Amino acid sequence: MKKQNSIYIALAIILTASLACNIGGTAPATEVGQEPATAAEQTNPVATTDPAQEAVAIDGPAGPETIDLTNPALYIVPSAPAFTFDMTIKYNGVDTTGAAKEVTSIIGSAEVQTQPQIAQRFLSFSGAFETVIIGDQMYVVIQGVPGCQTSLASEIQGPSMLESMFKLQEEITGQAPRVESGIEVNGYVTDKYELSSENIVVVPGELVSAFVYVARDGGFITLYETQGREEKATAPGFDPNQFADITTASNYILVEDGSLDIAIPAACDKEAGLTGEFPVMDGATNLSTSPGQVSYQIEKPRSEVADFYRAEMPKRGWALTKEGTLIGISLVFTKDGKNVEVTVASNSDTSSFVAITEK
Repeated sequence: MKKQNSIYIALAIILTASLACNIGGTAPATEVGQEPATAAEQTNPVATTDPAQEAVAIDGPAGPETIDLTNPALYIVPSAPAFTFDMTIKYNGVDTTGAAKEVTSIIGSAEVQTQPQIAQRFLSFSGAFETVIIGDQMYVVIQGVPGCQTSLASEIQGPSMLESMFKLQEEITGQAPRVESGIEVNGYVTDKYELSSENIVVVPGELVSAFVYVARDGGFITLYETQGREEKATAPGFDPNQFADITTASNYILVEDGSLDIAIPAACDKEAGLTGEFPVMDGATNLSTSPGQVSYQIEKPRSEVADFYRAEMPKRGWALTKEGTLIGISLVFTKDGKNVEVTVASNSDTSSFVAITEK
């Protein structure tokens, strides 16, 4: 169970990091084995603005004729009180019958709140993976996998997800000219600036176009949009012998009042220290809950953990009916004709792995 939990958590982190690293890129969802969902199939649609279709001319003074893309003021930074981010990718091409085909896929979205404490919520691939970090506590819920995996964010190797989200200012550089003014995007009046391949640190294949939209109120980039072209389509359902256009849109939106109210996922929202009837020791890490089982790690010797359950389970009406030491310490408790087994295995002299299983 411990190995399985680690795999789930690592997979969610890798996919979330993949979202972060692809900000400003065009890596399709199929590169991680996910078939892009059609617009009708999206379970968590993101309301983004397509400037080509919804541009609205607005009177007022335009932004500067040229912007310096190395200016930090253009980017929402991790210290902002609250903000949201989402990234979508759209494929345009033809299917194997030669008919026009368009597919839009949500790569991921994020909510970040920095006050009164840092709280983050990440949804990857239309909500297939949900990761919430409140303070240092991380909760991971995977669609189709019952229960919840928890760990400490500080125990995850590599840069934090909060840091990884802000790569746009490392992806683009140089000067960009203004090509259009007074466009409403993401609720902001913006000015549109055009980028070339010289402005993009890593050009995503054959670049067709790239633009940033700068909000006049705040002076930050609220939308970064790129269009590239594949000589041979790789997205499922497209003719692999024909080209496909790939458009990515990354939206950054400030939340002025900072009231995102990021909460623990429902699958993880249990009474503190308890999962159903089963007590969990304070200081538990890598907590996993699923129907019929609870498991976690604890920095305590197995004898102390076993004593805890010998004392706590009877308080909840469970009677100790069997005890063994074949693999670690095994305690079987009975209540109302139902049995549960508490297994305590030693990771070391001062660390234990605990599994509580309904029998």
